[in-house]
Amino acid sequence: MKFSSKILAVAVNYYFDPDGDVVFAAEAGGNVAGLRLSTNELSVTPRGPQAPLTSIAFYGSKVAAQPFTTAQIFAGCWDKSIWQYTYRLGEEQTAASRTVISHSSFPAHTDFVKCLLVAQTPDKQAIIISGGADGDIRFWTLGGQKLGSLKAGCRGVECLVSDPLAPGDAPRVMFSTSQREIFEFTLPDAAKLAANGVKISNPIVVHETSVYKLYFDGDGDLWTASADKTAKHLVRDRGWTPDTTLQHPDFVRDVVCHDLYGWVITACRDEEIRVWNRASGELYHVFTGHFEEVTGLCLIGDLLVSVSIDATLRRWSLAPADLRKAVDEARNPKLLEQASAPVTDPTMLTEEEEAELRALMEAEEQVRPVDPYVAVD
Repeated sequence: MKFSSKILAVAVNYYFDPDGDVVFAAEAGGNVAGLRLSTNELSVTPRGPQAPLTSIAFYGSKVAAQPFTTAQIFAGCWDKSIWQYTYRLGEEQTAASRTVISHSSFPAHTDFVKCLLVAQTPDKQAIIISGGADGDIRFWTLGGQKLGSLKAGCRGVECLVSDPLAPGDAPRVMFSTSQREIFEFTLPDAAKLAANGVKISNPIVVHETSVYKLYFDGDGDLWTASADKTAKHLVRDRGWTPDTTLQHPDFVRDVVCHDLYGWVITACRDEEIRVWNRASGELYHVFTGHFEEVTGLCLIGDLLVSVSIDATLRRWSLAPADLRKAVDEARNPKLLEQASAPVTDPTMLTEEEEAELRALMEAEEQVRPVDPYVAVD
């Protein structure tokens, strides 16, 4: 599926469709585009950002015992702000074209906003957590009011994820940095976020440089994707020590797991998507089709969705019969028709912005010691 500009992130929006049929992509052209996978119906948010969008997160609200009535999409931007879009969800509308009630933005960081997470505090308050290239983590109400912040002593925050095994009265968040560290902290009640209510852990150091993505599998263990050209499996019961390392020829941008079939899937800067046997750590198959760096993955059942700098979203089946067929075709290229590279339209970026985007995504961060001291304001 061709989009209007380079795609920097993708995520499934279960508030729009509980079956996961709707995904949203953050584009370098400043759009948030929604796609219904079953029909290829595509919609785009009203024009707002004039800079690339790097990340997306979702939240839905509803009346008790009723379906979700509104949904919010939050997007982190190069303009240092967080953009928010509010949709009205109606039964008569298709999921990819819900009505946008409003859209706006609020200043969030002193540098690019790199990652977002919507989480719930112990007192049942939904909040936005943002990570920036300025190295800060900041906490916000859904309306954009600042609740507090953390200074982790790092160069940039790459990824934020909620720990699925944390109890509701002590929700935990893990985040990775552009230097190499992984940290965790426990969320307090919303009112305590501004009063030294958040303490950061000692760093987990298993990589040599930037850790781009964190992903929890069905066992609650952590998978990581790094610029040191590896993806690793960190075991919770062993204090997050790695027991599997998957070597790649270039930066690893994302990682997801199919728990039922035992696959680990990684996205690499070399344009390839790799399927690994989780038990053995052996490479099983390589999906080839993108013509630029693969920037993100998401998994809906047996369907793998990938996005890329080539401005396309692609779908791959992990169903056993389909995957075996893909392996057979890769071993015998005569089974496949020759595919040509798609013609891509110019993005909405200037030449200077194009160069800056490439430099940002290609540069390995310098590794330096991190002071685990945390300041909260």
